[in-house]
Amino acid sequence: MKKPLLTGCLLVALSGCTEFSTMYQPGKTKTERNVDQAQCNRLAADEFPPWIVTDWWPIYNAAGEVIGQRPESYDVNEGRRYTAARECMQSKGYARVTIPYCKDEQLAGRSYAPITVAPELSPNICGLRTDNGRVLIDLTKPI
Repeated sequence: MKKPLLTGCLLVALSGCTEFSTMYQPGKTKTERNVDQAQCNRLAADEFPPWIVTDWWPIYNAAGEVIGQRPESYDVNEGRRYTAARECMQSKGYARVTIPYCKDEQLAGRSYAPITVAPELSPNICGLRTDNGRVLIDLTKPI
């Protein structure tokens, strides 16, 4: 019983290593996307500012008596703010996409120049992790 659970957990953990999700619009640079995202985040924060609520949960002893309280704080508007920012990006023409990371066998020791303007997505486009973050490359254009 433990083996299938462990296998499932490993598959879920490893699946996060094979692709990444991002807001994407062909023809945009990373800088343009970051500016658009910042504008949408600001708009969403203005519309749904942080609203921190603290709930107090009772702490019981073995006899079932309340012996204290445990505070739990959360931002009531967090979900609304996230939704507003996503909808703003969608109104600017972005869509959430999943891009696979390049596999070692795809790279096969060749070098590629990072793509500076987001291309139309195809099976030849994949992501690489670099010291400066993620970059996209086109596997049909080695340097």
